[in-house]
Amino acid sequence: MENNNELKRLLYLSEYKINNKDKKLLKEEIDVLVESRQTEQQALKILTTNNVNDPEALINDFKTVDTSKNQMLLPLMAQTYIDHRNVNDIKSLFPAISELVKSGKIPVPQKTANGYQIKDKTFSDYLSFTEYIHCLESISKGHRDLTGEIQDMTDIATDEPPIFPREGHPEDENGNIVIYDGSDIGKCINYTSGGITGQKYSFCIGQPGQSYWQGYRDTKLSTFYYIHDKNRDENDPLLLVVFDRTEHGTELTDKSNTTGNIAEFGNDADAYEAYLQSKGVPTKEILVNKEKSPEEIEDQKKLGSQNTDLDWFKNLSYKEQSKYIGRGHLLGDEQFEYLWQFKSDKGGLNLLSQYVDTGQAIPEAQFNILTGE
Repeated sequence: MENNNELKRLLYLSEYKINNKDKKLLKEEIDVLVESRQTEQQALKILTTNNVNDPEALINDFKTVDTSKNQMLLPLMAQTYIDHRNVNDIKSLFPAISELVKSGKIPVPQKTANGYQIKDKTFSDYLSFTEYIHCLESISKGHRDLTGEIQDMTDIATDEPPIFPREGHPEDENGNIVIYDGSDIGKCINYTSGGITGQKYSFCIGQPGQSYWQGYRDTKLSTFYYIHDKNRDENDPLLLVVFDRTEHGTELTDKSNTTGNIAEFGNDADAYEAYLQSKGVPTKEILVNKEKSPEEIEDQKKLGSQNTDLDWFKNLSYKEQSKYIGRGHLLGDEQFEYLWQFKSDKGGLNLLSQYVDTGQAIPEAQFNILTGE
C-alpha cells in the first residue's frame, strides 16, 4: 500500500513539472519504483505459495542486503530460501552477488530446474554456486586492491628524487646522467609511462596490470634502475636504459626493448658500465643488487616450490597467486581450470595472461582449453 501511494504521489507531481528534464527524471524514478514493486511481488508470491510464515517480514529482511538496481535479486533470494530455509546464509551470500551484478561482472543469476545459472554456467547444487560467487568476489576484489596498491605507488613515485646525481655531490652533474631507483612496480610504471623523459616505453616491468617486475624479482633477484642519458637525443635508443643488476649478473634493455642487446654496446654490459663510469657514475656503489626483504623471504618459503593442490592455490590471496605464477610454476590442471572459469573477469584474465606469458610449455590439457580443442 505504501509503495502504491508513493507511485500516485509521483504521478500527481508529474502533472506540474514543466521542464522536460524534470519529467524525464520523474519517469525514471517511477520506472524504478514500478520494477522494484514487481520484483517484490514475485518474491512474495514464491514465499506465500510455499506457505512461508510472515513472508512480508522476510522480504523486508532480504531488502537489507539486495542493493541491486530495482532489487532484482529478491525473487532469487525467495527461491533460495525455499530450498534452504537459512536466512543467515542467504544474507551472507547475496551482498556479494549484489556487488557483482551492480559492477556488471555477472547478470542476475537464475534458478532453473537444473540448478543455479549464470550466463552459460549451470551449478547443480547450492554449494558449488556459492563457491563460484565467493571465488569470483575474491578474484575481483584482489585485482582491484592490487591495481589500487600499484596506483598508490605510482602516485608516490611521481615525486621520487633520482638516486644520481647525489645530493651534495655537484660533480655528479657533469656527466648528464640521471638514475632512478626502480625498486617497486609503481615506480617502474611511472617511469615507463613517461615520468622521466615524457615518452612512453614498452618495458614489460612497467606495464599496468602486469606482474613481470615481481616475476623477475622472484626468479633472479632482479634490482632495476632507470638510466636517463641526457647526452642523447630523443630518438637515440640509449636515451633511457633499464639496468638490471640480477644475482647472476647485469642485464640491459634500451628503449627498443630488446633485453640483452642494446645500441652501440650490444650484449657487452661491462662496456656500457664503463661508459657510465666515464661520465662520473660510481656504478659499483650506486647500481647494486639488493637482497630480499623479510617479506620476500616469507614469500619464498610459501611460494617458492611448486604446489599443484587446488585447495592450497584457492586459499592464496590474489597477490600471492600472481606472485606464485610469476615465479614460473606450472599450474596443475585443476588450478588452471579453476582460473579459466573466471576468464571473463579482469582479475582472472590477468592471472591467465600472466601464466601464458611466462613462455613455458603449457601441459597439453591446458593448451587444448586455451585453443578450444
